[in-house]
Amino acid sequence: MRHVHAALLALLAAAPARAEGLAELLAAVGTNARFDAPARADVRIESSGAPGRAILVGRGDALYVELKDGLRALVRPGDIVVAGGVKGVAAGAERVAGSDLQLEDLVVFRPAALAFPQISDEDTTSTVVTSAPAGPSNYTLLVLTVDREQHAVVKTQYYAKTITDLAKLRKDTGLIQVGGHWRPTDITVESFHPPTTTHLTLTWREAPDVPATLFEPGSLEKPSGLVFP
Repeated sequence: MRHVHAALLALLAAAPARAEGLAELLAAVGTNARFDAPARADVRIESSGAPGRAILVGRGDALYVELKDGLRALVRPGDIVVAGGVKGVAAGAERVAGSDLQLEDLVVFRPAALAFPQISDEDTTSTVVTSAPAGPSNYTLLVLTVDREQHAVVKTQYYAKTITDLAKLRKDTGLIQVGGHWRPTDITVESFHPPTTTHLTLTWREAPDVPATLFEPGSLEKPSGLVFP
């Protein structure tokens, strides 16, 4: 009996301890993803095409995106708009500087973005959540690996066309705290059809002076006033 008891204790010790349920986990991820205080990232993009530059500015659940080649967009959950009037799924499919990253991939995470989230795997440090997107999307299935300590998505698998067609894999690394929220300083996106890779280097800083008007759709028709480094 003592041997059985010891074996059970060993199994319990080896099993990952889940301190929070799925709903609580996703809510914490959403809280971390938001920009409670405005923040800016200057981004260097390296891909199979020419190197690119971008500026990302976040406020609340909105992200303003400006590329040095001219693309400007306002990315919000369920509402992506590109300068010139392109909206919705078509706008979300716009590629960032011709890379493997699309505007939809930059949407600030919210639990409501997942239709039927389920835990598909977990270990001592991370939880894998699988779900179809809620609402219109360029993807059929998302598989998110969440760092449970930092409440940040560190890996995303994007399935397109069918739930078995893995279109690309994204990894977020080099997490740092900006305004009390964890942000990646390196993002790698690997596409499979055809096989290509994009690497983004992000330099973050708080941006308390960013004007609120930058996050209004009408601002896309006017110069932002942002200066590239």
